[in-house]
Amino acid sequence: MQKLIGLLVAVVLVPLVAALGALVLMVLGAAAGWLAGLVFPQVFANLSDMAFGKAVPAWQIGAMLGFVGGFFRSFGNRRSNK
Repeated sequence: MQKLIGLLVAVVLVPLVAALGALVLMVLGAAAGWLAGLVFPQVFANLSDMAFGKAVPAWQIGAMLGFVGGFFRSFGNRRSNK
């Protein structure tokens, strides 16, 4: 019974923790994108025109990259570099 409860906790909690981590990184990415958009507005204007064909705010680009990076970080390879 203990193994079943442990398995259930792992099946439920691991994806929730990974999603929560990705959401936190999305917020941090949005903040970084907003700050970078203030410092380099022309770069983000050209980047969004090239990638999306229209103007996309820098904070949205940062949020997208932060969210994707959060999932890569959460489900990445756990081996250490030795």
